[in-house]
Amino acid sequence: MRTDSTNLSSDAIESCRALIEQDAGLETLPASAREYTTKKKNAQEAHEAIRPSDVAIKATQLNNMERDAERLYELIWRQFVACQMPNADYLSTLVTVHRGEVELRVRGRILRFDGYTRVQAAAGKKDDEPGLPEFKVGQELRLLNLDPVQHFTKPTARFGEASLVRELEKRGIGRPSTYASIITTIQDRGYVDVENRRFFVKKIGLIVADRLLESFSDIMDYSFTANLEASLDQVSSGDQNWKETLNDFYSDFSEKLEKASDQDDGMRSNQPSVIGKPCPQCERPMNVRTASTGVFLGCSGYDLPPKERCKQTINLIPGDEVVSATGDDEEESRILLKKRRCQECQTAMTEYLIDETRKLHVCGNNPDCIGHEIEVGQYVIKGYEGPIIDCDKCHSEMQLKTGRFGKYFGCTGETSPGEPCKNTRKLLRNGEAAPPKVDPISMPELRCVKVEDHYVLRDGASGIFLAASQFPRHRETRAPTVNELLPYKSQIDPKYQFLLKAPASDPDGNETVIRYSRKTKEQYVRSRN
Repeated sequence: MRTDSTNLSSDAIESCRALIEQDAGLETLPASAREYTTKKKNAQEAHEAIRPSDVAIKATQLNNMERDAERLYELIWRQFVACQMPNADYLSTLVTVHRGEVELRVRGRILRFDGYTRVQAAAGKKDDEPGLPEFKVGQELRLLNLDPVQHFTKPTARFGEASLVRELEKRGIGRPSTYASIITTIQDRGYVDVENRRFFVKKIGLIVADRLLESFSDIMDYSFTANLEASLDQVSSGDQNWKETLNDFYSDFSEKLEKASDQDDGMRSNQPSVIGKPCPQCERPMNVRTASTGVFLGCSGYDLPPKERCKQTINLIPGDEVVSATGDDEEESRILLKKRRCQECQTAMTEYLIDETRKLHVCGNNPDCIGHEIEVGQYVIKGYEGPIIDCDKCHSEMQLKTGRFGKYFGCTGETSPGEPCKNTRKLLRNGEAAPPKVDPISMPELRCVKVEDHYVLRDGASGIFLAASQFPRHRETRAPTVNELLPYKSQIDPKYQFLLKAPASDPDGNETVIRYSRKTKEQYVRSRN
């Protein structure tokens, strides 16, 4: 249900209170029903809040459900029941110890009444706070041990997916239904990378943000979306004319868009910076270029006319890792302190390995600052330590790689001398490699319903299915029937031959359709009706 409302029907509240009284007793039942109001100005309150349709049904009573669905239902059930239970009661103790100019503090608490935490743990609360003994004001304490620990000043914690959504919600940016697309878009376009469930902005993301801020400062402002939605709310209430609202926005936006599109005085382009390294193919100087795939070296001759153009590129391997495998949140600060500083602007420089003997230091303000240095030495490029699977095409190793659409397995072998094997396999959400794909089978006699096209039998992560031949341009797909596969029995992969032994129809004459079970990860046949 697409809602962020806190409204609950009276019937739902009564059934919830009856369940609490029956299971937990009268001491955990408030005298009257608890009501909540949303903190958001533009909440979607036309619907009722998300809740179980029948609170008497618990997650343990669900049958034939996927484990993720059971967990989701249990989360909703617990939150719903907890909202009608009383608050938890804690006895908190704060002890302050003075020794000269040093002040030490410790806090502890004891749970006196569990309240709603009986069914739902308190969000953001730590249950490992120690229970402190009895203290008296002015009591002298004896030092038993002293453990000196050094801490570095560190910035605000990086966003994760959940914390970024909370920040967007707090600033009034977007709606609940758009948060998922926002998180997906910034990763698909290469603006950010996710390591240890935290976002790390990539160079192309910084450049895009800087250019947009320079040309469209009002649209890039955090309050733009919230202010525009407030204006649209005034339009819906009749307090503001919709034409005036659109004209006010478009007159300013069109002017800035025209100015940004100007070739001479418009938005600054992502110009590469020249370094002293010659191109190995044409001896022209190489450029440091930034794209959605990362930072790389490209020949300066790429901008020449087609007949003179040089497309030589050199991949750069990031020379430092700012993510700690042990979860040390101060490691990034220590790495920044050790970084080399740009001679032009004193900004921390980013390291890239060109090969085993050369390391490139590029100013963090690149391409705005052209500062760079090439360090000569002996470097070891870290080998691959990820999972390895066998290629079903050439039987070479397939390694985990990162592409435009996320992680995938790519083959490292060759189909013939000089011809690399381009076989890939998708990485599923559960961390496993998708099954090997079977070559598609064209079925020209099966016409699509929504588009002017014919079907092709394809093999995907969810088994075989029918898709338009011009997929993904035409995104029409459907499940095949056994009758439709029988004429192509000789072309179908052996691992799917068992499906052709199934009956083509049920006793009532209904055709049988090939389906896929996400629970068992197997394909099966069922009647169309």
